[in-house]
Amino acid sequence: MIRPFELRDIPLLHRYRQRGLFLDSIPTLTWGRALVPAGAVVSPISAAMGVFTAYYQDDEKTHEPVIGQITHSNGAPFAHFTYLAPDTAIESPIVSPLLESLIKRVGERGAQSLIAEVDEDSQTFEALRKANFSIFSRQTLWRINDIEIPENTGNDWQKSTPVDEVNIWRLYNAVVPTLVQNVEPSPAGQMNGWVHYQGGELLAFIAMVQGPRGVWLQPFFHPEMEDVGNKLTGLIATLDPKSSRPLFFCLRSYQAWFTSTLENIGAEPGQNQAVMVRRLAVPIKKPVLSPLPQIQQGTEPKTTYFEIPKKTKKNKV
Repeated sequence: MIRPFELRDIPLLHRYRQRGLFLDSIPTLTWGRALVPAGAVVSPISAAMGVFTAYYQDDEKTHEPVIGQITHSNGAPFAHFTYLAPDTAIESPIVSPLLESLIKRVGERGAQSLIAEVDEDSQTFEALRKANFSIFSRQTLWRINDIEIPENTGNDWQKSTPVDEVNIWRLYNAVVPTLVQNVEPSPAGQMNGWVHYQGGELLAFIAMVQGPRGVWLQPFFHPEMEDVGNKLTGLIATLDPKSSRPLFFCLRSYQAWFTSTLENIGAEPGQNQAVMVRRLAVPIKKPVLSPLPQIQQGTEPKTTYFEIPKKTKKNKV
């Protein structure tokens, strides 16, 4: 039986508190592992909150009950596979119908793809591949706690505003591969962030999500940006990371050249992850037919007739 999560399932959710599988780094790092599954309590108003949680128990009760969660922002082309418990259920055959039920709910809201982030050397990775997920990018999560900031470090970053949206789009199109763009559109206008201009041109944008447990940052840097280390140090000084609320840099594979900069400023590398996607809808291109314009609007084309004179025979002499 598959049904939406209900308040009577809270004790089961509590029992699984140490056995959850987390597949979305943003809420996990910014809100913490304890609060991510707690989003299930808003399931009765999921249409407004965008958090969809389902419960599944097979009729024979040969498997433990499973709880799965998908989040989807209203109007977004993609959804996130956020949480699954217990973690051992990922290889269970009962996960497939649970996932299909959740996919149907977000598909009705316009989601075209489902994203999951997972360690590539884990059993979860193999299980998702069998569930029709494929890799579209890879990422490493870097952590910054307390680091020494030089006293003369300046900060020439500014918080992004709607005025920066067009420039963010241009930067995104310049540095992000088409394969990724087809799954995750530009973050311009969708989240807070920081911008850095050089000579009037936007050369860096860092998307930011804040929570009580940490600050998640995803950089988009143009390769022509100079003195990246010092500029990034200035921003870090402004954000003032703490051990209780660190900064997490999500570095995608297409920005791998940025790795040495993070190493030099004292960031600690975390797990390497595969960013996987399951397509929920495929766009179909149809030709648009339109009538040809008339030669003279409102009138039929006129035809002129010419009379060809007949040949006459000449009298023989």
